[in-house]
Amino acid sequence: MNEKNKKGTVKMRSIARKISADFNLRSMYIFFLLDVIFVVIKIQLWRFFTEADALGIKELPDLERVKMTGEFIFDTSEGFAGFVKSLYYVIPGVTEEISAQAMFLETALILAVMFIVELYFVFSGFAGGGKRVRRKLGPLDRLAATAQMISSADFEGDRFQDLEEALERIDASNTDCRVSTGNTELQGIESAINNLIDRMRRSYIQQARFVSDASHELRTPISVIQGYANMLDRWGKEDEKVLDESIAAIKTESENMSRLVEQLLFLARGDNGKNQLCLETISLSAMMKEIYDEYSMVDDKHHFILKNTESEVTAYGDYSMLKQTARILADNAVKYTPDGNDIIFSAFVSEENIPAFEVQDTGIGIPAEDIPKVFERFYRSDDARNRKTGGTGLGLSIARWIVDRHKGYFKLVSFVEAGTRFTVYLPAVESEDVEEKTE
Repeated sequence: MNEKNKKGTVKMRSIARKISADFNLRSMYIFFLLDVIFVVIKIQLWRFFTEADALGIKELPDLERVKMTGEFIFDTSEGFAGFVKSLYYVIPGVTEEISAQAMFLETALILAVMFIVELYFVFSGFAGGGKRVRRKLGPLDRLAATAQMISSADFEGDRFQDLEEALERIDASNTDCRVSTGNTELQGIESAINNLIDRMRRSYIQQARFVSDASHELRTPISVIQGYANMLDRWGKEDEKVLDESIAAIKTESENMSRLVEQLLFLARGDNGKNQLCLETISLSAMMKEIYDEYSMVDDKHHFILKNTESEVTAYGDYSMLKQTARILADNAVKYTPDGNDIIFSAFVSEENIPAFEVQDTGIGIPAEDIPKVFERFYRSDDARNRKTGGTGLGLSIARWIVDRHKGYFKLVSFVEAGTRFTVYLPAVESEDVEEKTE
């Protein structure tokens, strides 16, 4: 193992040196380009302003007369010193030769300073660059070493035997059963298995509760139908009053059963990922206007109000499903609001620029201790959500499923004998988090 570590360290150093050398060579190339650009710009600016001064141009609009047609003249026969002394700039139309010695020396001095600084960075990069690169690559090096250690570890024999025996000891009837071998090298596998067992146990409990609740909900209408069917069999054939009452009751309970089964199927398809969302940019304002028109037409016992109609509110979602959510909230408001009271529909954009729609009633309200539970399946508050209202206890569960799939959220405010306000916040635009289809 030590020999492998040494080889890995040597390999890491070699890679670090290559990365450092490549970076420093590129830096030298960039420095050279910057030096050339600096020299060209410096000379061109000097030529421009020198010609402008020689032509007596002082105003900005007259600078366009500068053509930069001058040329440098020099003599190299006497070496570098002679070259500098003989360096002049000649402008056509100007008899006087302009000395370029100061400009040349100034440019050479600045270039020399830049060159020294660049050399410092390059040499320091060659000297310590490999070490700095190794420091940056340290986490990757440790990750590779750990992976190598795990892949080369010996998991044969008793270790897998212990894990197999621990799995065989699992008792499905024991809710606290956990997998444990006492081997620290198997803790990661044990944790993953225990998490899987916990998820399966929660899913089983939820499924068992759902089946139990659904059976309970279906038992009542079936019992009612059976009771009226027996009454019809005994007296309904001759008593018209009993006949009418039985038919009305059977019809009502059949509709309740049909609605309950439909809601159960919707939630079952949702849990299986088979409900599809057709997402697009929609108008929440138009949706709430439709809800307002529908309920105003079919219900004359309540006073419906539509607010915030002056501005257009848009969101990204499935129009039909969000309208179903609004209907669920409106149905609840109608059920639990006394006749003659107000029910308010609205769509708006929050202070955080989030589109939302809202249904607010002035009904009996929800007790504070029941608010966290209202979205649970088949849950009804003892005082409010009972069978006298005709509810199944699934409407808000369906509404929450729809809003969750839109990556939105609810805000619920309620006070007993004062009313309830449900607000749904939704994504404003298309988001990667909102999937167009759940399969």
